Amino acid sequence: MKIHTVLTPANIEIEYRLAGAGSRLAAFVIDFTIQILACILIAVIILFGIYGYNWDTLGNIEGFALGFLIISWFVIYFCYFIVLEMLLNGQSIGKKIFGLRVIRDNGQPVGLSQSLVRNLFRAVLDILYVGIFVILFSKDHKRVGDMVAGTVVIAEHYDDSLVPARSDALPAANPVAMEKMQHLILTPEELELLNSYMARKVSLPDDGAALQREWAAYFAQKWDIHLAPEQINNSVLSGILQLNEAKY
Repeated sequence: MKIHTVLTPANIEIEYRLAGAGSRLAAFVIDFTIQILACILIAVIILFGIYGYNWDTLGNIEGFALGFLIISWFVIYFCYFIVLEMLLNGQSIGKKIFGLRVIRDNGQPVGLSQSLVRNLFRAVLDILYVGIFVILFSKDHKRVGDMVAGTVVIAEHYDDSLVPARSDALPAANPVAMEKMQHLILTPEELELLNSYMARKVSLPDDGAALQREWAAYFAQKWDIHLAPEQINNSVLSGILQLNEAKY
């Protein structure tokens, strides 16, 4: 198992499990199957529904029908991953099934520009099976598109019930403690990193315990909190996160 380590500006290390070639290939097979089915459905709608072809005339597809069909297939092939990675925060349907996610090298969520670049290289090179070959020999299991876009595919816990995507799905902090934390303000970057940690801690080594201690020590020093690091547990971190999300 390979680990991708991100060092934040707060000097906190976040570790992610890298997705292997096998799980990425399995996810791709599912996504490619969905694309094929979508192309067949589009072909039926265009040829039989819009242009009135039948089984006897399918061998004579031409003109606008053929152009419409080719453009539709290209959109499905190229845009499928981009659209889903934006809607599902770095996941396609196949990646979601196998608990995989695309993130930037610095641990932040993948953006539109990174998704466009990585999937442009997918469309060009993966036809020639270059992607799987490069993944096998890359230190971080990256395709060429990942190298150019500055992205990496990580393996998360497959059970969504154990990986809350939002802080409002986390256990509520003690109301008294919440009141005392009203003055604890996070920077936008700290908010994003803490949110990422809380959502993915169960997929981290030792369930994120080491990172939780680093967060606790960091906040204790930042805000001069007179508490032992072990007292700033995940419930307290959850409260800090919820308060700051409300403010932003």
